[in-house]
Amino acid sequence: PTDVGVEYPIDFGVAQQGVVDKSAVEIIDRFETAAEKAGVEYASEIVTCNVARAPARLAYHARHADITFMGQPDPEEEDTGFHETLLDGVLFASGRPVYTVPYIGRPNMKIRKAVIAWDGGKKAARALNDALPLLKDRAEVIVLVVNPEERASAHGENPGADIAAHLERHGIKTSIDRQYFSDLSAGTVILNYLTEAGADLLVMGAYGHSRLRERAFGGVTNTIMNQMTVPVLMSE
Repeated sequence: PTDVGVEYPIDFGVAQQGVVDKSAVEIIDRFETAAEKAGVEYASEIVTCNVARAPARLAYHARHADITFMGQPDPEEEDTGFHETLLDGVLFASGRPVYTVPYIGRPNMKIRKAVIAWDGGKKAARALNDALPLLKDRAEVIVLVVNPEERASAHGENPGADIAAHLERHGIKTSIDRQYFSDLSAGTVILNYLTEAGADLLVMGAYGHSRLRERAFGGVTNTIMNQMTVPVLMSE
């Protein structure tokens, strides 16, 4: 309460904590019911801490798991800013991949088509490696290269071919699609491509620029995270 320069009455704080505690219990109940129905082994825990420490606490737990599943912050919700800090905390401090589900829900999961946003960089390579277990059962995997001439030194003579060969050595059959646009941002091209291809998963590296620059001037990651329509697996 003192963060805003006002001391709230003690009763207010107690009542607010009661609402939060009740919500946490309800969410845990829903999770456990779904896990039991699916026959999935699980463990659950409610962590209580200061709001400012929540991203670090979540990153700590994420660090001890293979992957973290999170929901895209809903811009219509009052606590969008808090959810964004949680997502940033896990993505940049856990060292683990993050699978983000759009707040509008998942598409038809029978599609099983994945798109890899490949720019030849180390973050894209990290995301691709983290996604391998999720790519092996896909009906189709597409390596999407946007304006490869802008990063010619990272792609080699045949953009996308080397990483496609790497995937095929893992038993993942892929196709390569190179898109050339001078009037659209890479983020917009990727979003449009996902819709046109009917994909149900995007794999990409996070933040090609600093987070501050991304937020101030925009960028591929910022565009995708704000406008995603399919789940996104991202690594930093």
